[in-house]
Amino acid sequence: MIMKDYAIPKLDASMKKLFLFLLLFTLPILSQDINHPSVIASGISSNVSYDILGRMCDEAGHRLMGSLGNIRSMHNMREELAKLGIAITLENFTVPGWKRGNDHVMVKVPFERKLRIAALGYVGSAPLFTAPIVFMYHGTTDRYQTTNARDKIVLVTQDNPGGKETLLRYEAIDIARENGAKAILFINDKPGGQLLCGTGNFHGTPTGIPAFSITFEEGEWLKRLLLKGKEVVAEVETLSDCMPVETFNIVATFPGKKKDKVVIGAHFDSWDLGQGGVDNGVGTALLIEIARILKQEAQTHENTIELVWFNGEELGLWGAKKYVEMHAEDTILAMINMDMTGTPTGFNTMGFEDLMPACKVVLGQYQGMNLKSGISNNPWTNSDHIPFMFAGIPSMVLQAHLDEPMYKYYHDFGDTFDKVNKKYLSEAATLLSSLALELASGKHEIKNRSREEMITFFKKHNLEDRLKRQKEYPY
Repeated sequence: MIMKDYAIPKLDASMKKLFLFLLLFTLPILSQDINHPSVIASGISSNVSYDILGRMCDEAGHRLMGSLGNIRSMHNMREELAKLGIAITLENFTVPGWKRGNDHVMVKVPFERKLRIAALGYVGSAPLFTAPIVFMYHGTTDRYQTTNARDKIVLVTQDNPGGKETLLRYEAIDIARENGAKAILFINDKPGGQLLCGTGNFHGTPTGIPAFSITFEEGEWLKRLLLKGKEVVAEVETLSDCMPVETFNIVATFPGKKKDKVVIGAHFDSWDLGQGGVDNGVGTALLIEIARILKQEAQTHENTIELVWFNGEELGLWGAKKYVEMHAEDTILAMINMDMTGTPTGFNTMGFEDLMPACKVVLGQYQGMNLKSGISNNPWTNSDHIPFMFAGIPSMVLQAHLDEPMYKYYHDFGDTFDKVNKKYLSEAATLLSSLALELASGKHEIKNRSREEMITFFKKHNLEDRLKRQKEYPY
C-alpha cells in the first residue's frame, strides 16, 4: 500500500490542553501493564525449556533423589541455565534416602510366575524367603481378627471399600507388620499392567517388612485363586535398601527492592521406573522457562522472586521441608507450587483469600486464554506447598488441564518425555511469570498466618485427620 502525504494540522490551545490531559491520564495505565505484552511474547515465541527437559530425560535418565540420574540432570540443567545467564546456588542437606534393588516376587504355587512389582520407598533389604499368600481385602485391622497373617504374605486391594475410607498404604503396612505378616502386596487399581510407585512413609524410616505394588491383572489373578480356597505360595527377595543421602535444592534468585520474597517451586526429582517427563518434568521445565522470562524482563520489582527446584518430594517432601527450615528467618510472602502442571485453566488459592486479588489482576490480562476454572480456593495435601503452609505461608497452585497420557502413567514406566506438550509449557510459564511479577509488585497485602490460625485452617478444610494419619501433622 502506498501512503499519501498529508499535512499535519496545527493544534489550537484547547486541543493542546486536551492532548496533554489524555497523555497524562493514559501514561499511568500503560506503565502498569508495560511488562504484560513482553511476557506474553517471550513466553509464546521463545520456549527453551522443552528441549532442556528432553535432554535431561533422554541423556540423564530418572531423577530419584540421590541417584546418578538426579545428579546428571542437575549438571545438564546448570549448563543450560548458564547459557541463559541465570545463576543458581545449591543448598545442600542430608536426609534419609532409598535405592531400588533387583527385588523379585515369584509365585511358586500353583505354578511359577515372576510378578511385575515395584518396591515402595523405604522398603529395606530382606533375605530370600518363601511363604503362603493370604487375601486381606482392604487390609483393615478387623480382617486380621478372623484371618491369621503371621509369617504369611498379605495381599491387599486398593479399590474403594464402599462406605469406609480407604487405608493409606503406610497404615496398611503398619497393620500388617504388627500382625506378624512377612510382606505385603498392594493390588494397583488401574488396569494395563501398570504399577503405582510411592513411598512407604513420609519419615524415611524402614518399613519393617517388604511392601510392593503389583499390577491389577496379576493381583486379580491371585485374589481369584485365594477366594476359591486355592493354595498360593510365593518367594520374595528384597535388595532395595535405605541409606542417608546428601542432596540439594537448586535456587535462582531475582532480587527486588526488598528481601521479602515470593517463592515459586517445583520438585526436581522423579520416581525411577520412567523418566519423570510429566511428574515432575513439566514443573521443572516451567521453572526454567519462568527464569528465562524473568531474566529477559530485567524489571526492578518491589519484592524478591525466588525460584526453587526441590529435591526429594517423592520420598517425603524433603527439599521443601529443608528449604523452609533453612529460610525460617526469611520473610516469605507467598509460595506457588507447580506439580504436574498442564495448560492453565485458572488458579487455586488453596484457602488463602488474600492471594485472590493478584490472581484476578492476572486473569484479567489474559482474556485470550480459556481460563474457564477462574479462581478456586480448595487446599490439598502431599506436595511441596505443605511445609510452607505448616509455617503459615500462603500457598497456591495453578489449575490446569492434562491430557490423559500425561496422568495415565503416573509413577510408572510410561511417564516419559514423549508425553510432554510444549505448548502447555509456554502457556503455563507465561501466566505464572505474570503472576510472579504481580505478587512481587508490592501492591497486594498478603500476611502469614499464626500457628493457631493454621490449626483452625486445617480443621476447617478437613485436612487435619489425613495429615495425622500420615504422621505429618506438626501441631
